[in-house]
Amino acid sequence: MTYSNVSIYKDIVNEAFTEMLSLKKESRVPKEDGSGGHIIKYDPDQRSFKHSMIVVAFMGMWLEAFFHHEMIKQHSKTQFHKHRKDSYREKLELIGINEPSILNKAKAFQKTRNDLIHEEAFLDKGVIKIAQDEAEQAHEIIEYVSRIKGDGGIKELKGTEALKVSGNVN
Repeated sequence: MTYSNVSIYKDIVNEAFTEMLSLKKESRVPKEDGSGGHIIKYDPDQRSFKHSMIVVAFMGMWLEAFFHHEMIKQHSKTQFHKHRKDSYREKLELIGINEPSILNKAKAFQKTRNDLIHEEAFLDKGVIKIAQDEAEQAHEIIEYVSRIKGDGGIKELKGTEALKVSGNVN
């Protein structure tokens, strides 16, 4: 049994995703004139946007942690280190995920994640991305991989148990 925070990362992704969807739904109201369609209400606190950013950030953390455990389980620590800088697409293929649509989403997700985490999202690259749509793509990856691979025999670290494993508690 391997001990990890990977399940906590997944929980954070799922909780933020659920809240993002709820806020997204709340922000859309039908047009008053009955002509169909909807109007998006202004959210001065950008709560849905913030939750989508949480999804993207923690999805990357989950994917890296999950890959680490799966590579060691399926291959070896040496192989993990050899492939640690590979793209998300390549990493998923190494652990047996071969669904083309998921691999394509992983490739796009990595670009989005890098732009967000490395503060490049503000640069005008001639592409407009909607954070909530990007979070939905990321969530599809975590759902698919979890359905195919399960939890990988990873046990969640809790409280002082996490500190003991890391050597910070006597």
